Amino acid sequence: MTSPGDWLRERREELHLTRSAVERLTSEVASRASNERYRIRRGRLAEIEEGRAVPDIFEVASLCECYKVTYDAVLHAFGLKVGESANVPRSEAQSRESSEQWSFTDADRPFSLTFHNSISFDTTRLVTESPEELGVPAVVRQRLDEGQFRLGIIGLNDDTMDDLVPGGSVVVIDRSHNTVEMGDWKTIQERPIYFVWHENGYSCSWCNLVHDTLFIVPHPTSRQSVMIFKMPRAATIIGRIVHVWPPMIIPKTTAEKAQGVS
Repeated sequence: MTSPGDWLRERREELHLTRSAVERLTSEVASRASNERYRIRRGRLAEIEEGRAVPDIFEVASLCECYKVTYDAVLHAFGLKVGESANVPRSEAQSRESSEQWSFTDADRPFSLTFHNSISFDTTRLVTESPEELGVPAVVRQRLDEGQFRLGIIGLNDDTMDDLVPGGSVVVIDRSHNTVEMGDWKTIQERPIYFVWHENGYSCSWCNLVHDTLFIVPHPTSRQSVMIFKMPRAATIIGRIVHVWPPMIIPKTTAEKAQGVS
């Protein structure tokens, strides 16, 4: 099982942040809060990631902002609950969280995933919230806890894979399959779809690899064009998509929620 320190390191590496970059970002947090306890120096971060130290509540708050994860997710990684930590700095938005229900289907067994208002579907990204926070059923969480799987969100306006992986979907990513498989496929449904980080963000797409050049290939009916990146400097394959939960009700974007669009 992944240790808390390893979990934090993986979140940092997924964002392609160095420890020096985290020190810089947390210094900015400390400056805005006028409180040096929010600053995490490189040596201190190394101790936390290596399991030789545990972050205090101020450091957790800084890590949440840097890594785009929730406070609950970090506490969960360390085996704690919010109620077990006194004086937890929580944002106003977190205190107003409420739930919305979105229905998905897993094989022949329908179930509901419960997303908080703070869950963003604006862009394609890795899920930084824990599966439990998302309302993923226990039977599915058990498989995700094996460590090789991650969840991703496909942005509402992302039509890269058209109806194969529609915008607003939640996808399961198998990180053990992080190399491009080349071959002849009888149908487009057989062709592997990958979740990719690149210098412009994240993409869910087919891929071609020629030497160290990665081609991100959209569905023929997509409005997106082929993107080309050099690996590993400008792009990294997170893993292969092994399951898709398409939305039965389209979630609102952050902008729509702010405008009160119904």
